[in-house]
Amino acid sequence: MNEETEKTSLMDKYIRLHLGGATYRVRLMTVLLFAAAAIILIAAILILAFSGSCAKSRAAAIAEATPTATVEATLEPTEEPTATPEATEPEATPEATEPEATPETTESTDFKTLEVGGTNDGETVKKVQQRLVDLHYLPYPEKDAEGKGQVTSTYGSMCSKAITKFQERNSLKETGKCDKETYDKLMSDKATAYTMKEKDKLDIVRTIQDVLIKKGYLKGKSTGYCGTDTVAAVKAFQKAEGLTVDGQAGTKTLELLLGY
Repeated sequence: MNEETEKTSLMDKYIRLHLGGATYRVRLMTVLLFAAAAIILIAAILILAFSGSCAKSRAAAIAEATPTATVEATLEPTEEPTATPEATEPEATPEATEPEATPETTESTDFKTLEVGGTNDGETVKKVQQRLVDLHYLPYPEKDAEGKGQVTSTYGSMCSKAITKFQERNSLKETGKCDKETYDKLMSDKATAYTMKEKDKLDIVRTIQDVLIKKGYLKGKSTGYCGTDTVAAVKAFQKAEGLTVDGQAGTKTLELLLGY
């Protein structure tokens, strides 16, 4: 049998298939073609499945590699922001504030005004009286056992009148009360000292008159009011002491007359 005859006989060959109790006569070539198609289909499925598995593996590998690169890229910039606080240097700010000057303001606001009948600080009253005596607005309120003048801790009418006259001569509001403004002016080296002038009425005027009477420059009794007789007595005293004769008892005249 030659090759062509063998092919023809294979194409014409039949086989019997028993399916469900029935017998079928099927050409052998059909069965072979069906089997070949089935094998090809299975092979294609396996190839596709293998390709999908490879693709998933590759995707997983890429996914695993990607976060690593992200972390590295994130870690590198974190080193740069750390340099920002060093450049700002916020610690230098407190040095410029210098809050130590506050106590001076506190002392100013804590000063309590001195007034007649008020709850006054005795030591402050003594300082005020002594300063008024030094500036000749006030005679010593009291004398000790030896007759030496001394100040007290009482802010009475005599002190209030002297403060009023001081405020008048130093362009302050005339209240008779020693507030912070008056106190600061009184204690400063810019305070204007007292000069007795005609028509002044003050306790220090009475003291000046007493001394003028004692020295023989004025007759009568002291009144505390500077009239024409008192002015004339002052002029006589100034002339005798070689001072400027103007009838106004200023610092030099009062220092010689009162002895302080």
